[in-house]
Amino acid sequence: MSFFFKFPKLNISVQLLIILFGTIAFGHFIPEIFQSFFYAMSITLKDFLLFVLPAVIFSCLFSCLLTFRGGKAVGFMLLLFFIVCVSNYAATLIAYCIGSLNLVDVNALTTTSNAGQAKMLLPLWDFEFPKWISNDIALYLGFGFGSLFSFFPSDRAYQFSLRAKRFVTLLLEKGFIPVLPLFAFGFILKIQFDGMLTQVIESYLPIMLLIITTYVLYLIFLFALVSNFNFKLWLTYIKNAFPAMLMGVSTMSSLATMPITIKSAEKNTGNIDIARTVIPATVNMHLIGVSMAVPIMAIAILTSFGYEVPTLATFARYAIYSILALFSCAGVPGGGIYVMLPLLEEHFGFSAEMSGLITALYILFDPAVTVANVLGNSVLVIAIAKISSRFTTKTATVSD
Repeated sequence: MSFFFKFPKLNISVQLLIILFGTIAFGHFIPEIFQSFFYAMSITLKDFLLFVLPAVIFSCLFSCLLTFRGGKAVGFMLLLFFIVCVSNYAATLIAYCIGSLNLVDVNALTTTSNAGQAKMLLPLWDFEFPKWISNDIALYLGFGFGSLFSFFPSDRAYQFSLRAKRFVTLLLEKGFIPVLPLFAFGFILKIQFDGMLTQVIESYLPIMLLIITTYVLYLIFLFALVSNFNFKLWLTYIKNAFPAMLMGVSTMSSLATMPITIKSAEKNTGNIDIARTVIPATVNMHLIGVSMAVPIMAIAILTSFGYEVPTLATFARYAIYSILALFSCAGVPGGGIYVMLPLLEEHFGFSAEMSGLITALYILFDPAVTVANVLGNSVLVIAIAKISSRFTTKTATVSD
């Protein structure tokens, strides 16, 4: 059983490709009861990761900030949050420009979608881990205590940070990454069973192509920017980020993809502390995929219902509020749209029918949205590592 899921002699990219294409080709031969079992296993693993995420966030922030001294820790975190806000805001405004200048014919979307009537795969069980502390509280505590002991060094705090770092390493590398193929397997079965891929191709291809094209061009530019337009370095960055991208397609969750994103970031930066601080701290708030997909979908739906495209001033105000909303977003399947619905209703006058439609569209496109989120975080950590070199004596390098 262990060999079947882990493929020990193959790297993680090959394992995920085998599972992805193997499920597409032969998944429909698996009895529904077993598909429900594997889907339930995937959900349980995702919920477990959500349960331990506050501890990961606190441990990573606390142990990393102790490597700084005095105001450098505060400066590092302020720099991080400033760049996240600017990045999300820029992505939102770029999406507005793309959507308003490249309107697609989406009239059929209001009549052809019957996803709610389709048979859906249900998990064999539904077990939820208790919520013991929110991610934002863990973020504040890690930042607060890490900053405090960076100003007032303590041997006990330093020893605790070492134990916390070992805990995170053990949890991510020995606990979660080995079962990632099993984790992805259940979600791929779910997507295939529900017929979501067919619906995307048949009904939503124009919007999907516009969003994906926007993602590709924007992310290519961002990777080129952080590589100083060095083609060889650009290829290396993308190669190292590929496993995280592949995992994002199958899980539709930047949170679930976080362990692989961290490993990719460690290779791209050569800085374990930065990678294990930036990724957990921003996985739920730096969401390029959400920032771009929701505006394009919103413009398409508004025009299909006979409304005019919002003015740039209206959209700029929406973008400011969306930045704040993203700080409360969970990087799990469908998480991005739920925090945006109140803003769409308030700023653009979305009706209940329009809100339901954009929710369905978002969930259908969630694999692409997640990939953009994951790659956006991969770019972010490289940029932070380069900029933060002035705060630390470590030198970032790139490894294959």
